[in-house]
Amino acid sequence: MSGNSEKRRVGRPRTVDRQGSIQLAMDAYWREGVHTLSLNEVCRRAKLSKPTLYREFGGEDGLMDAVLGHYRTLIVLPMLQALEMALPFGELAEALVHGMTAESENPAGCLFTEMRLARTRLGPKTQGKLRDLEQERLGALEAWYRRALDQGQVDPSIPPSLAAQYIDTQLAAVLLQLGAGVAGAEVRAQAILALGALKAKH
Repeated sequence: MSGNSEKRRVGRPRTVDRQGSIQLAMDAYWREGVHTLSLNEVCRRAKLSKPTLYREFGGEDGLMDAVLGHYRTLIVLPMLQALEMALPFGELAEALVHGMTAESENPAGCLFTEMRLARTRLGPKTQGKLRDLEQERLGALEAWYRRALDQGQVDPSIPPSLAAQYIDTQLAAVLLQLGAGVAGAEVRAQAILALGALKAKH
């Protein structure tokens, strides 16, 4: 009787701190790069055995998909929500850039941007999540530009969809430069100058 109970205890999967593992994996990918670390090292840092990884996430693609979803909630959504603030376009653009280039306890750069650059090496689930986030971000940027256009704050000759793509490119450049170690003040000045090109010419 006791032998059977012992077998059941041995065979039972250990409880996994799924959210904690996602947080640790996100930190590893963000600090080191999406494809710099081996899967074994990612599992070690996330405190996951390989069998647990496959049981909980279906493999590294599932883990990356979960990491990107967590990154969206933690980092991307607050930025998109800030775009709805009732500030003139130029002021909000500068505030956004200042926030992105300010000193932070987070790793430099942007995990979302790194994944966009490495998309061909990502699994299908992560690629799908990445496309969703890109469309969400572009949609928020375009809505921001349209509101500013209605208030006469931006150049009416620039289509909102093109403006959104331009802003997205400039913000990605900010994050890439920060990740490469360029000084925040330098990156900030360049980005403010670039975004200023969208303002209405009075």
